[in-house]
Amino acid sequence: MGTKVMDDVCDFNALYEAMTKCRRGVMWKDSVARYSNNGLASVLKLKDSLDNGSYKISDYYEFVIHEPKRRDIVSTRFKDRIFQRSLCDNYLYDAITKSFIYDNGACLIGKGTDFARNRFKAHIIKYVRKYGANGYILHCDLKNYFGSTLHKTAINAMQKRVGDSWALSHVEALIHSYDKGNARGLGLGSQITQLIQLAVLDDLDHKAKEKWQLKFYDRYMDDINIIHHCKNRLHEVRDSIEKELMKIDLSLNSKKTQIVTLRDGIVFLGFRYQVTPSGKVLMTLPKPNISKRKRKIRKHLGLVAEGKMTLAKARECYISWRAHAIKGNTYNSIMRMDEYFNKKVKEIIYGF
Repeated sequence: MGTKVMDDVCDFNALYEAMTKCRRGVMWKDSVARYSNNGLASVLKLKDSLDNGSYKISDYYEFVIHEPKRRDIVSTRFKDRIFQRSLCDNYLYDAITKSFIYDNGACLIGKGTDFARNRFKAHIIKYVRKYGANGYILHCDLKNYFGSTLHKTAINAMQKRVGDSWALSHVEALIHSYDKGNARGLGLGSQITQLIQLAVLDDLDHKAKEKWQLKFYDRYMDDINIIHHCKNRLHEVRDSIEKELMKIDLSLNSKKTQIVTLRDGIVFLGFRYQVTPSGKVLMTLPKPNISKRKRKIRKHLGLVAEGKMTLAKARECYISWRAHAIKGNTYNSIMRMDEYFNKKVKEIIYGF
């Protein structure tokens, strides 16, 4: 006998709508095209398996990406992605996220990288207005967050937030599906695991905001920024965070976790945030990012010269980077990069 949640999630129209959302932008994939070409029958088959209890998660695709850094990706099969999308849209998202603090910015409706950047900048501005341009930022980064999370920690986080037993059983099955013998680690390629990982640190967020009274606190997945006028206080906060993480067998990345001055600034989500002596907040492009983009421009134009890429595609890649860069205080950097791109087009493509 089903529950209301089960009925809502497994409704044919809900599953079909989930399929249409999941295939956006990926219809070029053979597996997605095959499933979608027989969409009505495929969704009906999925619904029947959910209704009769025979549904099981399929084996994952596993691969490695290197942008912006090396990550091991565990990709969910399309039919499982459809079910997870319907489960999230029709129950799980609201159940899990209703306790989240406002300054938790990753993977949430109406939020994301732009929200997180703007919120962090807004906190810097508010801090400067109250305390001036002198101050400190504690930046915390967790060590191998997705790969290190214990399954029992993830399940505990879900049991606190998911009240429906049918939905919880499927979430627990998803968590266990990543078990490689050590009951640790969740895949990056699932909508539900993104929400689980946000929830794992939700208690820490509330402790930071409510118990430790850290007003200028922001989190984007496992990146945490805290602004304060007292450096010693931030050292205490770092120690407290480490103790909280130890309780769930997680740890900070010692190489990336640091306390810096507002004037030196930090790199966060692709921009360096700095406060000038006059109190102005600047978002600039880190020099390594500019150098990396120049290398990519040369690589793409080299492929154009070899006939392996069109100039239009190379220009499209550059424009995509430009759309990101323009979000900061980057006018001069973009003008110089435009000039560099056009110069390399002439040199590499046309030979002058």
